[in-house]
Parts: sequence; C-alpha cells; structure tokens
Amino acid sequence: MFVGSHRHVDDLGNRIQEDHALKTARAVALTFSKAIDREWESLRAVAAKIDPTDYVSARSFADAVLDASSSVAWAGIAGRDGVVIAGAGGMREGDDVSGRRWFREGLRGPNAGTVYRPDDAEAEGFVNLSTPVLDAAGEPLGVVVYRISTDWVERYVADAADTLGIDAFVVDAQNSVVSRHLPNHASPLTDREIMTKRLRMERGLVVDGISGDGFVSALVPNFSGPNNPSLGWDLIVRVPERSPALIDATQPGWGVVLGLAIVGGMLGIVYLVNFLLTRCIAGLARGVDDLAHGIVSYPSDRVSSQEAEQLSHALTLLQTETLNRNRELARARRKEEEAQAAHMPPPKQRFLRSA
Repeated sequence: MFVGSHRHVDDLGNRIQEDHALKTARAVALTFSKAIDREWESLRAVAAKIDPTDYVSARSFADAVLDASSSVAWAGIAGRDGVVIAGAGGMREGDDVSGRRWFREGLRGPNAGTVYRPDDAEAEGFVNLSTPVLDAAGEPLGVVVYRISTDWVERYVADAADTLGIDAFVVDAQNSVVSRHLPNHASPLTDREIMTKRLRMERGLVVDGISGDGFVSALVPNFSGPNNPSLGWDLIVRVPERSPALIDATQPGWGVVLGLAIVGGMLGIVYLVNFLLTRCIAGLARGVDDLAHGIVSYPSDRVSSQEAEQLSHALTLLQTETLNRNRELARARRKEEEAQAAHMPPPKQRFLRSA
C-alpha cells in the first residue's frame, strides 16, 4: 500500500507541476496578448481619425505613436497608390511600398505579417501590423502600419519570465525562435516540445533536459490573442521540475506514512482475528451442524486460541459419546431381533383348494 500510494503521489505531483507550468504559460500569454491588443486598438483608432491627404495631420499622428508606445519602432501612412505619405521621424516618406505584403493585405483588412530579419546581424527584426484607412463609403484610401520590434517582444517576455522565475521561448509557424529567455535551462527546444508545438497541444509535460536536468514545459499556441489577426506565434515556457513551491505537494510527509501504518496495523488485526477466532468457530459450527443431522465428523483440534481449543475438545467428547450411544442402541436392537426370531413359531402351511 505504501509503494502504491507513493507512486500515486508521484503521479499526482507530476500532474500538479504540469498544471502549474500551463497556468504560468497562460499568465504570460495573457499579459502579452493584452499588450498586443492595445497596439491593435491604437492602430484602429489612428486609421479611423487620420486623413491621408493632410500631411501635417498624418505626420503628427505617426510621431505621436512612437512617443506613446515603446513597442512600435516605426509608424507610417501609405496612400492608395502605395507611396508612403507620412512616416514617424520622416523615415521612408516618398517610398513606394506597393509591393510590400503589409500594404497589399492591409488594403483588404487588418493584417499581421511575418517576422522580418534584416541581413545585418546588429539590426533588429520586426513584424508589421497594418489596417486600411476607409472613406465614408468603406473604400480604402490608404494603409496605416505599425512596425513592432522583436527586441521589444524579447524584453517584454523576459520581464514576465524573470518575474515568475521561468524560461520562455517565442516560436513562429516555421519553428524559428523569435525570442528566447533561458536563465534556468539553456538547452534548445527538445523533440518532445517541438512535437507538442506541431500538434498544437495546449498542455504541460515533464521533460528530461539534454544536459540531464529535468524541467516541466508548457505550450500556449497563438498566444497573441484570439481577437486579432494571428501572428502565428506560440509560447513555450519551462518551469524547474519539483520547484520549491511544489516539493511539499509532491512528497508524502510523515502524516501519510503514519496513516498508512495505522491502516496496515488495523488490517493485520483483522487478519489475526479472522485466523484465530472466526475461521476456527466457523469449523466448529460446521461440526455441530453435522452432529445435529446425525453425522459424526470429528473436527481437528483447534489450538489457535484457548476458547477454540475448549470448544473443539467439548465437541469431540460430545460426538464420541453420541457415537458410543448409537453403537449400544444398535447392539441392543440386534439382540432383541435375534431373541424374537428364536421364540417365534414356525409359519402355518396353507393349502389351496382347487375350485
């Protein structure tokens, strides 16, 4: 019972840690999705108020976005012809962006692009969020774009991970790492974690690290939020296995050991009572029942307890006395039958007359 209970406690501890890792991942995902939601709300508000034909107004809106948000590396407004009308800080004004995906898709509706990584290793990557500027009839007049820096993503996730004491990966649809923060386990993504990501399984799992140290991993797919165009990013967090906050929940403590010892002692007492008394009395009861039906079956001597031995001895004497009495009665009955047979006259012969 102790071994089985200990295994059950270990399994329960693993499930507790997996749930803990998943809840931690969901907490990080929730805070990040709220931050992205704020950028989308700002983008939609600018698109609703801006006039692409008014350069001064468009430029002031673009500059104000950079002052208001630390996540936006650049903001711009492109006209219907694909030429940038206004850009924050005057950057890229007059550039033809008609061939850019953020512009083409942005004319149709809100769009989140893929991560762009410049060839320059020192340059930061970014992802474009774009939405159309519509006239009163619902026709597109242009596109507003926010360029979200991957450095901001990394800083944001790292701050949340440090607060919770965990590791974190942000991985795109091509299984490329957008950002990582690994203060506890520096090993790359394991095969089990990659398989979980491919299956889009929002769950936690206990993983043996490549360097030999174990951890609990959890995945939250599409953690940028369900209310906006998907970035195609997944969040993977790692929680140290058997973290101090969970050791007490996974170890069976002395209370459990004492409880199991009490249960084992009670079962031992029940077994002894059954072996010493119940089984013996049941055998003697069968002997008494046989005697009541005229069957003499000597029980084996019951020496498991003093009471059982006395009952067995008494039943043996009673059965012996009954058997001797039956034998005497049978002997007397045979003598009486023999005496009657000796004094009985011969039978009369009967003659039949023929008719």
